[in-house]
Order: sequence, then C-alpha cells, then structure tokens
Amino acid sequence: MQNPYNVWGTLPSGSSSEIPPSIYGALPWNDSSSSNAPRLHTFSFTALNPSITNCVVLGPNNDPQFYVITDSNMPGYTVLKAANGQKFGLIEWKSDSSQVEIRGAVPKQAASTFLTLSPDRTYRIMHVGRSDYIWMPDQNGIRMCLGGDMSSTTLAKVTRESSGLKLEMRSDAVQAGLVHSAIAAIVLLESGSRI
Repeated sequence: MQNPYNVWGTLPSGSSSEIPPSIYGALPWNDSSSSNAPRLHTFSFTALNPSITNCVVLGPNNDPQFYVITDSNMPGYTVLKAANGQKFGLIEWKSDSSQVEIRGAVPKQAASTFLTLSPDRTYRIMHVGRSDYIWMPDQNGIRMCLGGDMSSTTLAKVTRESSGLKLEMRSDAVQAGLVHSAIAAIVLLESGSRI
C-alpha cells in the first residue's frame, strides 16, 4: 500500500507544484492562480432626479441593483429598495434630526448617531452592528475605512462622475454586508441635508 502523503514530494516533472484542493472540502484551499488583489465592485448612482434622494444604483454589470425613492406623495421619506422591490432601508427627513433604518444592520436611529461627526469635524463614523467605519474626504471624493485607523485599507470609495456618483467597494466589504449601509450613508452625506 502506498503512503497517500508521499505524492506531495513526487509530482511528475512538468506538473504543477501546487497541492490540489481537498476532494472532501474539509481543508481550506487557496487558489493561488487567482490574483491577490482584492476585487472591486462598482456601483453607479445615476438618473439623479433631481438629486441623490431619487436615483437608480447600477451594479457591476450596469444593471439596476437598487433604487433610492423619494415619493412626491411622501416627501419626508426616502425608501431604499433592492431591484427585486424589497425595501432594505428608510430615511425619514426631519429638520431637527433625520432618522435612518437599515433592515438587519442598523435599527431606527438618528442619522447623526448612525454617522457621528468626529470631534474635530473632519470625518464621520458610521456605526454598523458592533463595528465602526470612517467616512472621510479623499483627493477625489470620500473613502470608507475600518474605524479606529484612518490609515487602514480603503474598503470603499465614492467619486463624482458626469452622470452621478461612483461607489467602488472591496469584495470583503461587500461580503461583510456593508453595501446597504454604504448606500444609506452616501445618500445622507450627498443629500445636502443636515445630518
């Protein structure tokens, strides 16, 4: 009987020296053939009618992914919807303290609590679950990084384009479920309303 571990050191010449993935899925496997660079997901806020409080958010394939809707019959409310029509967020605009709620991530609270202004008034701290994220000015727009370290990796970046705004998010931020919170934050930050 042959030792199954013996094949690791005796690969045929010309074959890959990479260890194949576990056939049982019990062990993690890193496909080193894929790029180490994080994948960016691009979302475009377009069809601003007349502002970001009424727009379409296109996904990475230029298909509508989300809708930001402020109904003229209910002008004090902005609804955030997925392309399938499911509501995931609500912003209630008030002159003294706007409110925000993001299903499954942020309970209804003051927008100023969700996006707390820093003591030096140079950035905002977004509170999602047990984590904090910093939104701060960047050369060409604003960027989001993990709270507590403004020099940490940029998780998302928002820039202006001729047709609206572009949001680029790293895969790990998307997988962490931050897309809905980022969309709500961008609507609040770019609305021109006092938070």
